[in-house]
Amino acid sequence: MKIKLLMAGLVLLGASSCQKGFLELTPKTSVTEADFFQSEDDFTKAVTGIYRPLQGLYNDAYVMGEMRSDNTYYLFNSSNRGGQITDKENINTFTDVATNGYIYNKYINNYSGIAKANAVLVRIDAANIGADVKSNLKGQAKFLRAFYYLDLVQYFGGVPLQLKEVRTVAEANLPRSSAADVYKQILADATDASTLLPKNQSIKGQVTQGSAKMLLGYYYMIQKQYAEAEKVLKDVTALGYSLLPDYASIFDPANKNNAESIFEVQYLQGTQGVQSNFAYQFAPGVTDTKNITGQTGNSQNLGDWNIPTSDLLAAYESGDTRKAASVADSYINPAGEVVAQPFVKKYLHPHAQFNNTNDNWPVYRYADALLLLAESLNEQNKSADAIVLLNQVRTRAKLSATTANSQADLRIAIAKERRVELAFENHRWLDLVRTGQAIPVMTAYGAKQKAIRPYLTGNVYNVTQDRLIFPIPQNELLINLSLEQNPGY
Repeated sequence: MKIKLLMAGLVLLGASSCQKGFLELTPKTSVTEADFFQSEDDFTKAVTGIYRPLQGLYNDAYVMGEMRSDNTYYLFNSSNRGGQITDKENINTFTDVATNGYIYNKYINNYSGIAKANAVLVRIDAANIGADVKSNLKGQAKFLRAFYYLDLVQYFGGVPLQLKEVRTVAEANLPRSSAADVYKQILADATDASTLLPKNQSIKGQVTQGSAKMLLGYYYMIQKQYAEAEKVLKDVTALGYSLLPDYASIFDPANKNNAESIFEVQYLQGTQGVQSNFAYQFAPGVTDTKNITGQTGNSQNLGDWNIPTSDLLAAYESGDTRKAASVADSYINPAGEVVAQPFVKKYLHPHAQFNNTNDNWPVYRYADALLLLAESLNEQNKSADAIVLLNQVRTRAKLSATTANSQADLRIAIAKERRVELAFENHRWLDLVRTGQAIPVMTAYGAKQKAIRPYLTGNVYNVTQDRLIFPIPQNELLINLSLEQNPGY
């Protein structure tokens, strides 16, 4: 399994051509190493293939990015106790184990992308293609490798650092590198990408210089290197991005890769196998979704996930337009009755087929950059400058200027603003960990949940230092005997 995963870059299943100005992820053909990596078109297809694992990664990234936090929970179904159900529940309640399927999915999709990136990077310097094209393709590969490793190290800690193609079992079975070494490689790749990538791409959906600088901004914020974060995030603000006037329009599939988008995962509804279905996972599970999504189908075993918590709903201020754009307060069931259960509607837009939607997933947005920059400034006691950026985001949400003025109050205000601005975009859990708030916030939240949800029993919400990262998947430990499990699992 490990060899198949890491050799994926050679076979390049899922690599595809780029047409009509969009990053096209629909599979066209499968080829082998012997007749590939010859032309500019070959390398372009190979780089496109590096994006493909992002779809699998983000299909259920909310489980570990949102449901691990105080933003969302699940609707308990006592009649459905299958593994796909309990695995999500266990991540939400901090009772997950190394055999959890969603944890494994995150791990292998990241390494699949890394393998594809390595297959390109080991060859591209010697390729006989134009210098500008080569720089662009190399920059995309470097960014994506850094991105996949950043996801891994934030969720798992130190992981094996694969930086070349794997051709033997010995090469596959590397021990874990330290988190510090993984971060060092992320910095190197993202820095290179920021100089290699153009400001704009002719193919919408491809990463840009702004994507790389945003990744670097996160790197520096994680390392608490606030001055460096300030510099690179100010670079992002000079690259032509802007806040869309209407918050809801950011997520409309008609506005994919818009002026606020710095990086988003591409999906396409239809029969090509590259559709999204977030709206159905987040919508209520009912016998017929017609009244909710406009399409007929049974979602009883599909929906009722990522439900907004009362804590999150209370965080929205009166008049905040982001709430109505993100959350539905109720739904109409198949009997025509109104049911007062909130659900995420941020990704619910018109589509043609049941469980087959056209929504992209936003990864980096300009509002995110502004708030991250505000945070970096505030941590350097530049609160006046931070307030200006914070208020830009609040003004778009039709809110008045912040009343916070001290560093401590502004730190709280920025964290709250990030919570509501980026709700349901997989930022909350990592923000809590990055700012050192995960244990106190989730312990308090867990106590409230246990008090109101009688089905929560046993050692749920035991939020310790060990639980700030997830277990290395058991399958990987069985395959690679050089790996060691994270403490506490």
